[in-house]
Amino acid sequence: MITITGFIHREALHDLIGRWMLDRFEPSDPTALLRLVHFNSVYVARYLPLLAQGLLQGLHGDRIARRTCFTKGDLKDQLAAYLPSSSERASRLVADYRADLGRFYRETPFRGTLYFAESCGQRRYVGSSRIKRIRRLAEKSARKVVDWLCEEIILQARSDPQISDSARTRCGIAGPAQDDLFADPDALDAHARLLLDRLRATSSPCWPHDVEINDVAGIKVVMEPGMQARLAEILGGLGCRLVEREVHRGDYRAVNLLVDYAPDKERILEQGLPEKVERVFRDQGVSPHETRNRFETFVRSGESAVRVEIICSDAEETLESEIGRCMHEDRIIRQRLGRAYQGHLSQNVEFLLEYLFALPAAPEVRLERLPVRLRECYLPDYFDEVKRVLFRVPSVELNPE
Repeated sequence: MITITGFIHREALHDLIGRWMLDRFEPSDPTALLRLVHFNSVYVARYLPLLAQGLLQGLHGDRIARRTCFTKGDLKDQLAAYLPSSSERASRLVADYRADLGRFYRETPFRGTLYFAESCGQRRYVGSSRIKRIRRLAEKSARKVVDWLCEEIILQARSDPQISDSARTRCGIAGPAQDDLFADPDALDAHARLLLDRLRATSSPCWPHDVEINDVAGIKVVMEPGMQARLAEILGGLGCRLVEREVHRGDYRAVNLLVDYAPDKERILEQGLPEKVERVFRDQGVSPHETRNRFETFVRSGESAVRVEIICSDAEETLESEIGRCMHEDRIIRQRLGRAYQGHLSQNVEFLLEYLFALPAAPEVRLERLPVRLRECYLPDYFDEVKRVLFRVPSVELNPE
């Protein structure tokens, strides 16, 4: 179903997600998720700075300092202060940003690390690394799943002998264009439920299509275009294998690389576990010593390589992507508004995935049945209530009783 290539033990998570999509919950799933999500979060948080630091050190040669960052406002402030660019356009972007901070989505959460080259008392911003937030991970996964489902629904609806010619015409699936079907969410939802029922009815329920999420771990590198050969050399020295290279032109200008990286597991294990993670497992009756042993087994038995996205752009294009013509937050909003299909299936897939990744962070990791079935209809109010109960947030209803 969904393979998160930046994780290890990704097949186990892949299979669990696929079962949940088909309403096949197993009592052991909450415990499995606790391990898969928390241990992978630690693993990514350990290997990503190691790769970013080595890459940026090799490119810039100076001492590389780093600091954590929790909001996009903090990131944008650092870019404005420490990203050198002598162009008139860059100066105008920084001036416009400082003159009207409220236009730049400064409160957006950002879980990342910023990197600076320090030389002769000067500091230069040279890149960042970040772990994709759960909301964005669920949203992107849902979009890819729903895109595939829509294509599959259209293909099956056109060839289904149980659907009469008049019904095909009425649902807009008689001709080669799909616009009519997308314009009728009820028809699309009906075909989606039919497809899901067929998948669930098989003797060994599984999805015939895999979706890969390749950017749960990401690095941004500030560099001039002429440094591409040097970049490839450094990546090879760090044990990375290039999987894909994509050049973006237009408003968004950058080079996106996907690399397979084999982290040094011994260095990761030497760092131990955060106290927060040990506390989560202690609340489930697992001692810190046993949790550390389980994490070590998890790391050593996991896949040797993970996939990392590396985005390369020069200083001016980096500014454009955060406070200029192709601001990242504007692109996210356009993606959300531009979905071809935004019906029940889409919101159900997104919420189920968000819930799946949120459950291990809840005060009590216990579940008797899935809160969402993809083929059923819900209002967003229901999702709000499920999350409120999951995290024990007091109700805000005007009810004195």
